[in-house]
Amino acid sequence: MTVILNDKPHEVAEGTSLAAFIENLGLKQRGIAVAINYEVVPKDRWAETILSDRTELMLIQAVSGGSR
Repeated sequence: MTVILNDKPHEVAEGTSLAAFIENLGLKQRGIAVAINYEVVPKDRWAETILSDRTELMLIQAVSGGSR
């Protein structure tokens, strides 16, 4: 099945959880937030959140630093 992450399609197996998807991308959970259909999913629910075909995900990554 296909999920859409930041407007790019990704193929995932049926029954894939949000936590497994993030892990398979090689991302660390620290410093990121994920929204499904524009609603942020709390990290403590990632393992129980099962993705479905054509789910739209938005990944937001915190970046340290700033202007001087």
